Amino acid sequence: MNQDQRRALERVRDTCAVLHSFMNTDPGDPPRERVRSATFRQLADDLLDAVTAAETAGVPEHLIFDSM
Repeated sequence: MNQDQRRALERVRDTCAVLHSFMNTDPGDPPRERVRSATFRQLADDLLDAVTAAETAGVPEHLIFDSM
């Protein structure tokens, strides 16, 4: 695996971790629904961009999804 592929895979891993963390926030103090919805949408878009970049870099699909 080359350096570009490693960076792309790290981006997928990191972006997925942020999304996972956001989804597991304490519901006792949720942000307003509009803000929460927009944040989720942005994080999901970021993850899609990261996966697309990893695919473009030539990272095999199974490695991308194993890193999530």
